[in-house]
Amino acid sequence: MAAIGQIRKHYGLLIAIIAIALGAFILGDFAKGTSRAPNNIGVVDGEEISYQSFSIQVEKSLEAQKNNTGKNQIEAQEAFNVRMSVWNQMVRQIIMQKEFDELGLSVSSDDLFDQVQGQHPHRYILQYFSDPATGQYNPQMVLNYLQNLDNMPRANQVQWYEFEKAIKDDYQMVKYNNLISKAYHFPKAFAERLDKMTASQANVDFVAYPYSAVQDADVTVEDADFKAYYNDHKDDFKQDESRNVQYVVFSVKPSPEDRKDQKARFDEYYKEFENIKLEDAALFANSSSDVKYVDKWYVQGELPVQIDLAMFDGEVGTTVEPYMLDNSYHTARLLASQMRPKEMKASHILISYAGAMRADQNVTRLKVDAKALADSLYQVVRKNKNKLEELAIQFSNDGGVVENKGHYDWFPDGQMVPEFTEAIVDGKIGDVVLIETAFGYHVLLIDDKRDIVKKVKVAMIERSIEPSNQTFQEVYVTANEFASKSTSLEAFESTAEAMSVSPRIGDHLTAMQSTIPGLEDSRQIIMWAFKKDTKVNDVNLFDNGNVYIVAILSQVNEEGYRSLEEVKPTITGAVTNLKKAKTMIAKMEASANKADLNALAQELSLKVENLPNLTFDSRGFGSYGPEPDVLGSVFALNEGGVSAPILGKKAVYVVKLNALKAAQVNSDYAALAKQMQDRFSAQVNFSLYRTLEDNADIEDNRYRFF
Repeated sequence: MAAIGQIRKHYGLLIAIIAIALGAFILGDFAKGTSRAPNNIGVVDGEEISYQSFSIQVEKSLEAQKNNTGKNQIEAQEAFNVRMSVWNQMVRQIIMQKEFDELGLSVSSDDLFDQVQGQHPHRYILQYFSDPATGQYNPQMVLNYLQNLDNMPRANQVQWYEFEKAIKDDYQMVKYNNLISKAYHFPKAFAERLDKMTASQANVDFVAYPYSAVQDADVTVEDADFKAYYNDHKDDFKQDESRNVQYVVFSVKPSPEDRKDQKARFDEYYKEFENIKLEDAALFANSSSDVKYVDKWYVQGELPVQIDLAMFDGEVGTTVEPYMLDNSYHTARLLASQMRPKEMKASHILISYAGAMRADQNVTRLKVDAKALADSLYQVVRKNKNKLEELAIQFSNDGGVVENKGHYDWFPDGQMVPEFTEAIVDGKIGDVVLIETAFGYHVLLIDDKRDIVKKVKVAMIERSIEPSNQTFQEVYVTANEFASKSTSLEAFESTAEAMSVSPRIGDHLTAMQSTIPGLEDSRQIIMWAFKKDTKVNDVNLFDNGNVYIVAILSQVNEEGYRSLEEVKPTITGAVTNLKKAKTMIAKMEASANKADLNALAQELSLKVENLPNLTFDSRGFGSYGPEPDVLGSVFALNEGGVSAPILGKKAVYVVKLNALKAAQVNSDYAALAKQMQDRFSAQVNFSLYRTLEDNADIEDNRYRFF
């Protein structure tokens, strides 16, 4: 209260201070002009994707991911992938909508009706409305679903509208792709020529002069050779904007003192666990263990080998002495032992009530009314068990009653809620019992049980051996010392040597790369490297769970072409081979035996090789692998002709065409034309959008946000 009084006394002064601060903030922003970071996640062809709209879509997708996987929490990498997927969807939607609008391409209500209820429905309809018994599409199921849609819960209605929108969007894209692919025509003359080229077979002799036949030391590669090769292949060295970093990792591991302290603490847990009342042991384990207690009946062989025998041979209450496994301390206590069936079979009628778990919205009866109805049905079924199926169809609120008529075939112990399962275990085959669960009241008929074996319930405690705060602090001090000394890349490397740590390299990292290879959860380092105010030689210390990482930005690679110096190591082999090839070609052309392969081979200490069934679309040239230039030269020769030396990927070749077996003349090339049409259509579906995306003007600001 005193503090509030002081604030009230100086209310006017505080208002003035706040006003000055706000004014400075606004004027500072005004002075900076457009220097503030954009508040949108990106801009696609002039259309902004706001961070708010992006976040809403991400949250929806994350919830869907949780529902699909059954997880309560989504891991960092999964969440990153979801964000990437949402971005791709939103960009695609903007790009394609502009195309659709420009063409006036839409999906009419008649189109949509035809896709949902027509003779040739959309593949989504075929997938989700198939008869479970036959696996065949059943149009009546679609009709029944739509007729009942207005009576379904709101969630089901929203789900259908989303499903219908997905059909509409997909069909619109199909229409667009068809506009492109159906415009393709493959003339008969082209088909005839292609057939002739691919079906003709050449018998060739050749001499291959491999680059490995000349020692690298026997040729001199000059700067001009590198420059010439670089200029001729410059497009191969095109790069997106990227960053190079070096980093060192300081792992935080438990010290001997940490292990000693935690062993003593775990021994205390063990003593208390051993002596606590049996009915409280599960609760104690749940509150003390890193792994939550599982209320389950185990069969022999399911438990860890260190405790399995003790739990199945010991008396109830037996506690296993602490042992260490996988950097964790463990113990366990036997809570119960019982002969139980592995599987059981039962039938039931579920009478639910308003507020019961998973109760349908149409169920409005009160709990007391549900109890009264269940009692009545119980009395009927006790007298005549054959009435259960009829009554289940009429009264049961179990969602599966339409398919199973109240009968549950063999199911494993533990699959049902505990009250349901225990009633079967405790009862006799043929008994009818009335039980209550969270779902409501059940009139339960025990049909059968099989494979009776000994099972146990076990409470287990597992505690990981973790570094102490003191250990974290000591490692942090070391990492911070390293960072403070690393004022440049040279200092970074020398400090690493002095402190006996090994620098690691992350080269050509792109802005939206999820991790640095070999370093988990490293997205924060990539984001830092791409910040506008991060400069070359800047160093930062990152806290990454059980490791501290010191990273330095070693190089900024601008969008464009990698420099000759940067690519030189990767092209040295190719440039050297090209230099060798010039000498080898000159030697072959100067030979008096260049038209006689046997004499040429003898002169160069090589051999004549033969390929009897070479075709124009062969994937390789014998054992030398792909040689497209050589293949092209072969089919340009006349029979008996000998080629000039041909520069290949593995060697320099001289080829002689011995014979050419021509393709048989076909009267109908329709099949080949259709094959090419289908290939083109597949290419359209695969690469059309990618081409549109490449040509779109996309400003990508994602790296500023995640």
